[in-house]
Amino acid sequence: MTEIKKITKISLLAYGIVNILYGPMAIFFPVPLFIPSTTNPYNARFGGAVLLGIAIFSFLILIKKDWEWERIKLAYQFLYYLLVANIILEPTRLLFPATDLMMMISQTILDMIIMSTLLVLGVYSYFKQRE
Repeated sequence: MTEIKKITKISLLAYGIVNILYGPMAIFFPVPLFIPSTTNPYNARFGGAVLLGIAIFSFLILIKKDWEWERIKLAYQFLYYLLVANIILEPTRLLFPATDLMMMISQTILDMIIMSTLLVLGVYSYFKQRE
């Protein structure tokens, strides 16, 4: 069994912190930062719940000392797959602006920077973990 390396723990901690910040904001304050492009007011709240789930899982991995890399590898890959999917889908919300277009553009750029940084850190730690 392979121990979880420090860089992998750092990437999970960063991922968890970002999600623990964004999750409650999306659940409790969906307007104006998390305006859904549809008329369903719960879209942003569902996304916030997913973010909280990601944060909880990230912190569980860090808290449980006996978990090895082989036990979390598939879940780790899935967490970072979610980032790839979000990076691809994030710009599509600009196709249907619900409010101020400039605010949505700036929010999309900020989200893309945060998600890209987390993805690069996650992929780097994944390859370091495989060594």
